Amino acid sequence: MEWKEHIAWIAPLLATAVAFTVTYYGTSLIKHQGVRRALMAFFTASFLIAGVAGALGAFITKAAPVH
Repeated sequence: MEWKEHIAWIAPLLATAVAFTVTYYGTSLIKHQGVRRALMAFFTASFLIAGVAGALGAFITKAAPVH
């Protein structure tokens, strides 16, 4: 059960790193296609990780409800 709580912390960390990088480098990212693709992959990964954590939370709550 703790695993789902810990993996959920990765999502905001990745999203914050992407937001910082885009804010810091701004329009110079137009020239760097590899960096843009990496940032898109990180941002997509953050959503997927949040979805996995949410799904695990729903399954665990369904299997072992808190009384």
